[in-house]
Amino acid sequence: MTEYDDTNKGAAFTPWPDQQFILQGDVDCDGVPMKVALILRDRKDGSELIEVFQKIGVLFPNDNKKSGAPDYTGPLFDNKRLAGWKREKDEKPYMNFEISDKVMGEPDKTQAQLPHGNQAEEYKSDNWR
Repeated sequence: MTEYDDTNKGAAFTPWPDQQFILQGDVDCDGVPMKVALILRDRKDGSELIEVFQKIGVLFPNDNKKSGAPDYTGPLFDNKRLAGWKREKDEKPYMNFEISDKVMGEPDKTQAQLPHGNQAEEYKSDNWR
């Protein structure tokens, strides 16, 4: 039997009912600045814990509307690209990911290139559904 190779692939799903985004901010670890998000969730014994997630990349709506093109794409770490395709199964949204090497000379969108205005409102998660 052949094993499935999920190298440089992934998926994201609707959060579990007990997961709650509570805070975001900046952390400095040994002089390395990081963006973090804190997710509150329940443990099996009923107590709470906070999971700390580090930002590793961003996704922007893809302007390429060719068939099969990802719905979102963006930089991942310093040398990779992340592509995401919107999907739905049993009326539940999710996103498939593929990771590839960054193409040399390929421009990255930065905060300066995002539309002006309330960016948090324009790019909140409900917009991709």
